[in-house]
Amino acid sequence: MDSRLNDASLAPELGPRKFKFTSRQGRDRRARLLGAARELLRETSPENISFADVCQKAEIPRPSAYHFFPNIQAIFHGLRLLHAETLVDRALELQDRQFDHWRNYLDALVDTARQVTLSDDAYPALIYGYGLDFVETREIGRDLDSRLAGLALQGMKQKFTLPDLPNLHEIFGIALAIIDSIFRQSFRRQGSISDEMAQEAKRAAAAYIQLYIPEFSPPRKREIESESGEK
Repeated sequence: MDSRLNDASLAPELGPRKFKFTSRQGRDRRARLLGAARELLRETSPENISFADVCQKAEIPRPSAYHFFPNIQAIFHGLRLLHAETLVDRALELQDRQFDHWRNYLDALVDTARQVTLSDDAYPALIYGYGLDFVETREIGRDLDSRLAGLALQGMKQKFTLPDLPNLHEIFGIALAIIDSIFRQSFRRQGSISDEMAQEAKRAAAAYIQLYIPEFSPPRKREIESESGEK
């Protein structure tokens, strides 16, 4: 079982009783429910999974499971958060890498998003294949989009000299929405995010960003300080 499923910080607002998140037994049961839902999502579509199915798979009585999640949507919400946290962590790792061109950095972001999403069959099924929509899911999407846009912009500013535009965060947010939309179309048409559609996402996002950022933006020379320090 993924150790991150035991993370008590993962959406604690989903449960009605705060004390259970400090209980080892409570964290274990909560992780088992999330793990069971993830296993079921690998086998069938979200619409075909009920709260009772997850409880049976996790071998946890429904009355006990209600202490952790009020319904199946809340369980799916927890898995969406797990995907979001993983994606943010992986995006942060890119800030330690060097890139010669901002397009290469953007390509790496697209590749990272694709790799994380396809790392488990449950993720694309839940994110792109789930027909039902509810407030919590929309909030996750908005929060993740905003945070990833901020990370992408931060990483770009660290590595390249960008024009001083007041709406850069919005520009990067729209670029990420373009990528997400193409991923969604690919999954719904082909059942996966294909190599061809990943390349299309890169081209489309780069074309949009290039409306505001020059094709050539000089890289920032971060290594100068370290070299002078060694001398």
